[in-house]
Amino acid sequence: MKTVIRKFASGLRLAYNKRESVRSVGIAVMCGVGSQNETDDTNGLSHFIEHTYFKGTTTRNAFQIVNEIESIGATINAYTSKQNTCYYTLSVDSDIEKCAEILSDIMFNATFDKDELDKERKVIIEEINMSEDDNEDLCFDMLGEAYYGKNTALGRTILGPKENVERFNSDDVRKYLRENYNAKDIVISIVGNISFEKAVDIVERYFEGRFNVIENRLWRTPRLLTKPTYLYKYKDIEQANITIGMNGCFDTDKKKYANLVAHEIFGGGMSSRFFQEVREKNGLAYSVYSYNSAFANNAVTALYIGTNKKSAEKAVALTKNLIQSIRNEGLSQEEVQKGINSVRGHFVLGQESTSAMMRMVGSTALNVDKEFDLDESIDMINSLTRDDVYQAFLNAFDTSTASIAYVGREIKTDLLEVFNS
Repeated sequence: MKTVIRKFASGLRLAYNKRESVRSVGIAVMCGVGSQNETDDTNGLSHFIEHTYFKGTTTRNAFQIVNEIESIGATINAYTSKQNTCYYTLSVDSDIEKCAEILSDIMFNATFDKDELDKERKVIIEEINMSEDDNEDLCFDMLGEAYYGKNTALGRTILGPKENVERFNSDDVRKYLRENYNAKDIVISIVGNISFEKAVDIVERYFEGRFNVIENRLWRTPRLLTKPTYLYKYKDIEQANITIGMNGCFDTDKKKYANLVAHEIFGGGMSSRFFQEVREKNGLAYSVYSYNSAFANNAVTALYIGTNKKSAEKAVALTKNLIQSIRNEGLSQEEVQKGINSVRGHFVLGQESTSAMMRMVGSTALNVDKEFDLDESIDMINSLTRDDVYQAFLNAFDTSTASIAYVGREIKTDLLEVFNS
C-alpha cells in the first residue's frame, strides 16, 4: 500500500502505511534534528538529548519506562544521525496505544534531572571511547571532516567531543529543544496492522499541538563546497584503514536508484569489481566496499579498504586504476542487469519488516516530503538503462573530487597524492 501523509494544524505530519499481513505496529517520532544543526559548542547535543529523553519523566523513572514497554513484549529505542533523530517503539498491534502514550510521556514530560544527566554522560563518554577504538568508524568520521571540512555542519561527528558532553546541562538541553524540535520538522510514522483512522486519532491525542511551532527554521544543510583533503591518524595497530570520499548523489528521483546500481556493481558485494580486484585477485585487503551517504543537499561516495601498512599505497593505486578503467570502458549490459536485480532484491527484502518500513516511510516524508511507494520505486529500478547507470557512475566516482582519511601505522606516503597520480 502506498504511504498516506496527513498534515495537522501545527505542521506536524503523520506518515501512515497499512500492513495487513502482520500483527505488529511500529510508531516513530522522526525529527529533523541532527548533528548538522549544531555548532562547535553544541556538537554532540542532539545525541546527548536522544539518550537523556529516556532518563525519566514526571510520571515514570528510567526503569519504569523500559519495564512497562518490555512487560508487554514491545521494544523502545532511538538513534541520532547527522540529519535526523528518531524515537520509536515496535509492538503487537493491540498494544499500540500503550506505546504511543509512553513515547508521548518521554517527548513532553522528560525532567532532564541533573543526577540522571550526570550518569548518562558517563555512558555517552564510554560510547565515544568505543567509537575511537573502532578504527573503521574513526576513519569514516575523519572522512566526513576531510570531505565536508572541519567545523562544518556535516564535517562534525554525531557523538561530539568529550569536553562538550562533560559540560552539557539541563539548560542546554531545554534551549536546544526549544530552538530545534519544531512541529513542522517532525513526522510521526505509523506502520503496521492499524487503520488510518486509528493512526490519526493517536497522533491527535498524544502528539498534535504539543511540539513547538518555530517559523522559518532552516534545518537542511545547504550545498557545501568541498576540496580534496588528506587526513590521517597514526595508531599502533595491525590493520590500515583507508576511506575515500568522492562526489555523491543526493537526488530523490530515478538518479538515486541508478546510483545504487552503480555502487552495487562497483563495491556492493563479493562479486563486485572492487572486491574481486582488490581482495580476490590481488589479496590486498580483507574488507572492501562502497556506498552512497546522502543528505538533503549533499552526499558523498564512500569507499573503505581494510588493508595493512605495506599494502596501503598499492591498494589505493589499484582502486584509482579500477575506477578509471570503468570510466574509460563503461559497463556491460550483463553487469548492469545483475546490479538492477540485486538492488531490487535488497530494496524489497529490506522493507519486509515493520520496523524497516516505519523508518523508510518516516524518513521519506521528513527528508523529501514525499509519500513512499514501494511499487513505484521498484518500477524506477526496473526501468534503468545501461546509460542511466553509467552516467551515475561517472558522477559518483569522479576522482577529481576525492578526499582520503587513513588510520593505521605511520606511513610516509600521502595517499591522496597516490590516488591523484
